[in-house]
Amino acid sequence: MDVIDRYIEEMNQDTMFDDFSLKDTQMKLPSIKHKWVGRLIRHKDTISKLTAKKKSLISNISKKLVDEGDYKISQPMAEKACEKHETVINISKQIKGEYLIVEFLEKCEKVLNSMTFDIKNLVEIMKMETL
Repeated sequence: MDVIDRYIEEMNQDTMFDDFSLKDTQMKLPSIKHKWVGRLIRHKDTISKLTAKKKSLISNISKKLVDEGDYKISQPMAEKACEKHETVINISKQIKGEYLIVEFLEKCEKVLNSMTFDIKNLVEIMKMETL
């Protein structure tokens, strides 16, 4: 979870602005969005790689169980038994953690997209106050 904590802190810094930093924040917003979308895609790629690694591991372990076992079991039974293997459990935990990070980053993307409208509305309010 320390990745999410780090991202929360960084997102807080990226979305913090006041009257004096409004223009600077507005100018940086495209690059900030790019940074967060890039992270989202990298974590989705990590999920894909971990899922492939898990499938491969289950396949290898189940094949060993079927070929080298003392008694005959079917391939689906062997694969189901592999789900309890320590390495497979660890990869499953990593995948769950990555899914949480992806969910967080998707919500960040929505916040950043709405930030454009929030800044626009703030500028309009500031214009009205100066009239």
